[in-house]
Amino acid sequence: MGWIDWTLSIATIIVGIILTVVVMLQSAKNQQSTLTGSNTFYGSNKSKTLDGVLSRYTVVLAIVFCILCFATTFSIIK
Repeated sequence: MGWIDWTLSIATIIVGIILTVVVMLQSAKNQQSTLTGSNTFYGSNKSKTLDGVLSRYTVVLAIVFCILCFATTFSIIK
């Protein structure tokens, strides 16, 4: 394995750990929020709350993690 393979592997591990922490920091979704609907103040400003920010980071980190996994696999196979 060359230095590119090691760098991609370490980056994948680091992003995986960060993704796990971000997912665990999110609060659990409960039934009450679905009953009240999205017309409440919290529902309309959800992207500005901590859960909204963590949700956005989760999506971005998941995409980066998938790309790193593919890149690591192709780098090791070649």
